[in-house]
Amino acid sequence: MHYHIIGIAGAGMSAIAHLLLDQGHSVSGSDLGHNRLTEGLAARGARIAQGHDAAHVVGAEAVLATAAARPDHPELVAALKLGIPILKRDDLWRVWSQQRPVVAVAGSHGKTTTSAMVALALRGGGLNPGFLIGAEVPDLGGNATWGDPAAPLVIEADEYDRAFLSLTPALAVITNVEWDHPDIYPSAEAYTAAFTSFAQQVGGPRRLVLGSDGPHLSDLGDLEPVLYGIEERLATDPVSCRLAPFDWTASGVTGIPGGGVSFDLWRFDRQRMGQRRMGVLELAVAGAHNVRNALAALAVAALLGVDMQGAVAALSSFRGSARRFELKGEAGGVVVVDDYGHHPSEVQATLAAARMRYPARRIVAYLQPHTFSRTEALLDAWPEACRDADLVLVGDVYAAREEGDVAALAQRLTERISAAGIEARYSGNLEASSAALIRLVQAGDLVLTLGAGDGDRVGMHVLAHRAEP
Repeated sequence: MHYHIIGIAGAGMSAIAHLLLDQGHSVSGSDLGHNRLTEGLAARGARIAQGHDAAHVVGAEAVLATAAARPDHPELVAALKLGIPILKRDDLWRVWSQQRPVVAVAGSHGKTTTSAMVALALRGGGLNPGFLIGAEVPDLGGNATWGDPAAPLVIEADEYDRAFLSLTPALAVITNVEWDHPDIYPSAEAYTAAFTSFAQQVGGPRRLVLGSDGPHLSDLGDLEPVLYGIEERLATDPVSCRLAPFDWTASGVTGIPGGGVSFDLWRFDRQRMGQRRMGVLELAVAGAHNVRNALAALAVAALLGVDMQGAVAALSSFRGSARRFELKGEAGGVVVVDDYGHHPSEVQATLAAARMRYPARRIVAYLQPHTFSRTEALLDAWPEACRDADLVLVGDVYAAREEGDVAALAQRLTERISAAGIEARYSGNLEASSAALIRLVQAGDLVLTLGAGDGDRVGMHVLAHRAEP
């Protein structure tokens, strides 16, 4: 079957394209530009067009459209005229979750890294899982593969446009629930309700792995979730949390030389009703949030009965995903790290990890706010999120699918952060922000670029300038 994909250069759509190619389908696609993802698809035989044109859909048997494509998109209009079926990603997710067991990883934050860790743990434990992840994962060799059809398919289950409600997972993870995507969910209550609905679609008791942070879901019925989280009291008193034990727990979370983190791993023995210390686990990635992600992956691996020693070894060597605390380089004494975090809680966790990983460096953060609706709805949460930064530069809003004044809202956000006693400056567009950072940084600094848009280019400009003789 011939699928044409609108927006094929994006992380999610390119991943779906790989799965379709793995299944023997032919794939074409279009996007405004080419990148590393489209180059990889072209090398596999996909036909990639730059720009959008009605002629691109001719010959396709189905058109798959990114959620960002507007109804008047020329290729969508052409597909309607030609009678070609138009699909969204969740249409394929629905089919795949009926074809094979799906492990769906949902949550407001941490979906990408947790999905990668789950797939890696299952692979280390002896399976050949499929996976569909919204970022390239070096340890997995890419962002998607069909794998063994008899093994689970790990899907990063995005809640945007309610896509994750198309899945009927055999097993699911919910990392946390914190209001996001106000353009889809008008209130925190509506957002949480969608996650509750998602949880109710899981295949049975003890098949839902639930993070301890964030508001608790209601109406879970007899699902009996497997809980995980960090509880430092276990380090000194293993019975201190007897009334509300997590099934998988970390304590003694400590940064280690080289940038990773170590922790004591505990597992609750339901027969003896007590915590059992499983030993010390070290991760190569920094931050308490990655400890939680690893706990979720271990819980999944145990529920699926894989070799746990192999799963632990695989997680210990995990190097992270693209644009998730990704080291971009060092030049002239300045280290540049890029992170996809664009929600205040994600930024707060990333800055905490940066402080743990680089305790002696001044942290200069460049923040590119993502969408007007999110920035406006969460405006009051940003000051606390930026506490670990020594200096915050706020660039123009990355509008994505929305419209508005990119500078005015960014300036309001800057003022809100400054009012909390944090040094913050409005820096303008990418070119102006790059120039501002180049003027401000000095040897010994850490530059951290934050956002889901194209703000990573700012950090690359800084590296290029510092590398000049």
